[in-house]
Amino acid sequence: MKRAIPISIILILALLYYTGVLTKKETLPFSKDFFSVESPASTDRVWVLERITPINPRELDQLYQVKLDKGIRNVPTLSFLLIRESERARRKGDTEQAIRMATDSIKFSPDLPQPYFGLARALYHQNPFQLHKILRELLKGEMVQCKYYPSSLKLFYNVFYILSNAILMTFIIFGVVVMVKYLPLYFYDIRKNLTQEILRLLMNSLKIVIFFIPLFLRLDILWAIFFWSVLLWGYVTKREKQLILVFLIVLIYLPSFLRSASSTLDGLASDVILEMNQINHEDWGRASEEKLRAWLVAHPDDPEALFSLGLAEKRQGHYPEAEEFYQKAIQQNPKFSEAISNLGNVYLAQKRTPLAITSYQQASDLNPDRGAYYYNLSRAYSQETFLSGKIDRAFQRARQLDPDLVDYYTSIDIPNRPPNLNRLVIDEVLAPQSFWRRFTEQFVGKEGFLFRMFRAWFEKIPSRIPFLTPILFLAFLIGTARYCRAKRFLTRCPMCGSPTHRFYLGTSDQEFICFNCYRIFIQKEKLHPKIVEKKSSQVRQFRKQNHLTSTLTNFFLVGFGYLWREQAVKGLFLLSVFFVFMLRFAYWNGAISSSFPQTSSIFWKWVFWGGFFVIFYILSVRQLYRFESRFEKEWKPVGRRPTNLSSEKEPPREGGGGSVS
Repeated sequence: MKRAIPISIILILALLYYTGVLTKKETLPFSKDFFSVESPASTDRVWVLERITPINPRELDQLYQVKLDKGIRNVPTLSFLLIRESERARRKGDTEQAIRMATDSIKFSPDLPQPYFGLARALYHQNPFQLHKILRELLKGEMVQCKYYPSSLKLFYNVFYILSNAILMTFIIFGVVVMVKYLPLYFYDIRKNLTQEILRLLMNSLKIVIFFIPLFLRLDILWAIFFWSVLLWGYVTKREKQLILVFLIVLIYLPSFLRSASSTLDGLASDVILEMNQINHEDWGRASEEKLRAWLVAHPDDPEALFSLGLAEKRQGHYPEAEEFYQKAIQQNPKFSEAISNLGNVYLAQKRTPLAITSYQQASDLNPDRGAYYYNLSRAYSQETFLSGKIDRAFQRARQLDPDLVDYYTSIDIPNRPPNLNRLVIDEVLAPQSFWRRFTEQFVGKEGFLFRMFRAWFEKIPSRIPFLTPILFLAFLIGTARYCRAKRFLTRCPMCGSPTHRFYLGTSDQEFICFNCYRIFIQKEKLHPKIVEKKSSQVRQFRKQNHLTSTLTNFFLVGFGYLWREQAVKGLFLLSVFFVFMLRFAYWNGAISSSFPQTSSIFWKWVFWGGFFVIFYILSVRQLYRFESRFEKEWKPVGRRPTNLSSEKEPPREGGGGSVS
């Protein structure tokens, strides 16, 4: 108990320092100094739904027809208004009205995930047992959330942010465990070798100075813990050495990638992608066009920005301006089939049918698997009545390639209404894959991913000296490892806890015991009863302290007990999952909080995540509580003689530095 309390205090202080509570730095990610940029903030529109009055079904139909006339795919403002009305109807007990409103919200924004979740909630309150319908809508919402660029960008960044910080916090705990377990051996070795010999005195003084180097250099907490872990290389087990190498790789790449992702999201190029997405897939405003025009002043050869502005001008009926933008986009990318097809739509609107047919044919030659090009071609052919055979062949080819798209545009082209070009032909838009490609290119850079991975080794780390790089720490690790091969280092007996160079192995490399435990409890030498009793008391005290440290601390940090008992991989995994839950609760709305309005209570989300955490916590703690090491199972010091652990001598563990005596 005495040992568990200070260890818990050390762990808590390390985590508080990491999160910025004990410093003037900002909270996760580490700090402005560590990441160089702030965590990206959402810059989306502000939603003020409370000022919007309810809409009756007739007005909804009129608005839907206006949406189709403008060629707009999603109208988020109206969809969230309908979701709000659905929630109000549900609270009043009118589940039918709630379902109708949620269904209408999907019609107005089929690419947004929130309407599907709203419909699932309405179906649940209508009948909780219609699971097939509820799960279908939830699945649609999750699929849309992963496909639609703005929502998927926030989703993946938040997941990456939480996982990265959970892994880094896990390795903080791992480093603290290594320090708590092996630093006493480090200082015991120094104290043991304190003599009046000048050479030994200088060596021990140097060991003390080396230990305080992270404080002199003002290293960040993660790099300081890594430094001390490497310093203890000669004392740790083989598995822990492997994890120290993983620690170095994690320290190099995760902060670097988080910095790059944050700076990319904060950059102007990322805002331009969002504006292009809004013009291509949502209703847009004048501000979006102005941002793209300003972007083109500095980047006049961006075909996708030119394409987006051409689409905006075409949907507003500004055909000469749209033609100019499409022509410029095609000049920059002659194989831009979407721009070529949309240029054909502009020609068709200007009654230049032969040019439109040429454009559609050129687009279909570049990409013969797009049904939209053949559908537009059939519409162009229909402007000349004597080409009825070509009309039918083009239409059937379009239906063969993309029947759902053809059926949709056929259904919205209502004969009783005046012809509308946005209903008559299909305007191509930039797919979410193209936005992700642009974002990835900005994140990786012109040099490529391999160059970024190589460059990460030469980035500076937070310290007093600006030129410190991970490559120097790699050299320090290699040098320490080579030094440790030629030296003998103390190890700690897992049975009594005494530092020793003289030990014997059990059935595995993790279960070596000291020379005295071997003589008394395995060879059963007839020693003086007081010596045996003293050793037995030492073993009982050490096992009790070890058990209390691992179990009590594990109540606060799930997985710590396995790290303490040298089941490092399992301990790291459980700790990572534990921190994922903690960060999920701390960043409930994500590192980038969604700008979409809150349309429902978050009670069920808390129930879902809280329930999973309680199950995980109970199973993890229960399993550790029932866990007993090999020595606890086979050796019972109180009331009887210990059983034979092993009757054979085995060679010492690799890297242990001891010799069999």
